[in-house]
Amino acid sequence: TDGWTRARVTEAWSINNFRPNDFKTWVEIQWTHPVWYNRRGHRLDVNTPSMVTQRVLPEQIRQRYQPSEAQQQPVLTLFHLRWGGEQPVNPVTEGAGGWGQIGSTPSDNYINGFEDNVFQTLGPTYEIISAFYQNSEELCKISGPLLRGMFKGKHVGALYFCWPIAFQDGHEYPAYVQREKIFQLMVNLESCGIPTRFPHHSHLYRIFASKEWTAQMCLHPLMRTPLTTMVSRQAVACDPQKAADTAIKALCHLSETRANFGFSLHGQDPPRAQRVQKGVAKLGWSWEAMDVQAWHNKQDLATSLTHLVEQPGSLVDLIFVQEWVDFDVEMRHFIVEADLANPESWKPKKIIYTVFKSREQGCFRNFDRYERTGCLKTCFKNDDAALADAEQQAEELIGRWLQWLQAQTHELPTVMRFDIMARRSGPGRATIATGELTELGGCFLGWPKGPQVVFAAMLRSCFKEPFHALTM
Repeated sequence: TDGWTRARVTEAWSINNFRPNDFKTWVEIQWTHPVWYNRRGHRLDVNTPSMVTQRVLPEQIRQRYQPSEAQQQPVLTLFHLRWGGEQPVNPVTEGAGGWGQIGSTPSDNYINGFEDNVFQTLGPTYEIISAFYQNSEELCKISGPLLRGMFKGKHVGALYFCWPIAFQDGHEYPAYVQREKIFQLMVNLESCGIPTRFPHHSHLYRIFASKEWTAQMCLHPLMRTPLTTMVSRQAVACDPQKAADTAIKALCHLSETRANFGFSLHGQDPPRAQRVQKGVAKLGWSWEAMDVQAWHNKQDLATSLTHLVEQPGSLVDLIFVQEWVDFDVEMRHFIVEADLANPESWKPKKIIYTVFKSREQGCFRNFDRYERTGCLKTCFKNDDAALADAEQQAEELIGRWLQWLQAQTHELPTVMRFDIMARRSGPGRATIATGELTELGGCFLGWPKGPQVVFAAMLRSCFKEPFHALTM
């Protein structure tokens, strides 16, 4: 939680001894407010000096009775919802699929990184009010009207650092929350005029996290989405073999329908009706490819369906079953502050090329990532024309998705990642398919400038409209 509060300097300090990288040379202060709690909700003993003593940077200090930012209205108030449970969030910084030093979105690494960006950009002219949750039930205790009355900023925004899931939660699952509870909170605050700035407005976030767009758009020839059907949990509970059989038949029917449309793109032949014999089963409201499994026959699919819905604490209502798409590489496009009136803004700020290198028990966990040169050599047989063809098709496809998103929301997402699967189909030619529409907060995949670019865009989004504070 950031903002101005009272304290007293407890030792003599000289600028001559100050070294920014050595916290021991910072100013030692003691907080004078009589009531303090830590992130676990434990009240601190303010009579114990060590509990309320801290070293801070000199630029964070103002004299109490001197004119300064401390006496001015904050330009921005942010509400941060953060994990405060006993077990910390694993930032998952290591590995090709890791988040890098910035960490995963609900981790302290990520949140501190964003808050550092805010301070470096705005200086001490803002405030952050943080709520630390330990389980989903606590989310219902946060009052939107109370927060609105507390906010002092000229602009406001709410940021929710958590992962909504279709499972029960608890301390052993840091930052995972029941989807119904977090959306109830988001709508509560939005109804009070507090906009969601991370990850997205509640109605749009639901579209991304649920993954239901895959089934809704799979027959649209322009969107290149793998054929997808949704299987009810009831069907799996009653007879997983029958559920698998009917799901495969549904995909075959969809394949025939797609072929009957007779639609072609980029001079390619229209898709032919084929019997779907393999694919993937996956859950919505799931993160980091945790609940995606490949299947190669009806028995495989029946096993995957049962495993996915019968995990402990499951509140899952449906499973997605998709056709298999052959691809050589997945191109991850980071789109920042797209504007339909400016097609140049549709172009990616960065493309990361990835290839899954192993499947553990049918699950997709580990992958290699490349820059364009490595992808060209490893995945496209040094066929630059074919890779360029894939990239051109991907840009056109992303443009169509952005136009589709305008129907889902009046305000386009600040940041998105479009994951496009590509395969070299012949000399100078490629085919592509939509893999995933990833919300703001998706992994940076080793993009060095990613945090800097994305955090800056997140902060700019908080100034889209003024906040009309309550008057007494």
